[in-house]
Amino acid sequence: MKYIRIVRHAKSADATSAQSDHCRQLAPRGQRDGATMQEWLAMQPHPIEWVWTSPATRAQATAEFVSAATNARTVAEPSLYLADADSIVEVIRATPPDLESIAVVAHNPGLTHLTNLLGAESVTGNLVTFGVALFGLENDWAQLVPGYCHFVSLHTPKTAHQTF
Repeated sequence: MKYIRIVRHAKSADATSAQSDHCRQLAPRGQRDGATMQEWLAMQPHPIEWVWTSPATRAQATAEFVSAATNARTVAEPSLYLADADSIVEVIRATPPDLESIAVVAHNPGLTHLTNLLGAESVTGNLVTFGVALFGLENDWAQLVPGYCHFVSLHTPKTAHQTF
């Protein structure tokens, strides 16, 4: 079994006219949620080995929390910036075949759409900031097909905090 964690970036600072969307930092709440989720991810089964991330500043900062939880390798993939679900699936299919557990850190609305496409049923109306949806895949990464994954769980900073 292979495992995919779909991770929406943590809460970002509001956009300003002087700063591009691509360069937005994490808000203070995003930093707090990052610490919470890093601790929670470190306790989860099937530790993450590889993190695909959008190159946006807020996504990379979130990916640092994810990778620090399990010492995973982080790979910035330009096509994940504001990607749709189909584009994200293509990135996942490019995962090295020997890996068992990965995460994808990117943006809405693509991630919410993907979360609802991977399994046999809809999971959420909105993947919240630093929400983590976990799916199991019985095939190789290259054979990923939406609708054929097993939904395992959905966690947020609020629900993860309750498990400590």
